[in-house]
Amino acid sequence: MNRSQKIACFMVINAGVALLLSLVVFGVGIFYFKVSVSKAAAGFGFMGLMGFSGFTPILFKKEPGAVEFDERDIKINRKAALAGFASSYLYMCLACMLPFFIMGPKATISVVWLPNILLGGWVLTSLVYSITILVLYGKGDKDE
Repeated sequence: MNRSQKIACFMVINAGVALLLSLVVFGVGIFYFKVSVSKAAAGFGFMGLMGFSGFTPILFKKEPGAVEFDERDIKINRKAALAGFASSYLYMCLACMLPFFIMGPKATISVVWLPNILLGGWVLTSLVYSITILVLYGKGDKDE
């Protein structure tokens, strides 16, 4: 497993744990404690665990003297970045247009939702990027 794969695996696990904890706390708040959606949404504070992804350069240091990447790695990185940003673009289009079609052109949306939309786009981009890296490296020959 090379450095890119290790970082991608860490990102997928980190985002998965953060999202799972957030959804569990949100669901428990609504269904068990019967609080409002706005109070239960505080459970999404667990998405702050995604901040641990900033420690990947410290956790997965570059090996001195080793070849860091070749042409195949560059192609995989480009395809993963394209997949991540394409999914983010689709998400942003849906996040902006679905309220328009559901609530109508005269409706208003609170500004509080804007950082949440941006955070969702960032999480989706990093998840799709990491999953694409893992999938594309898994497609190669097993003898490499």
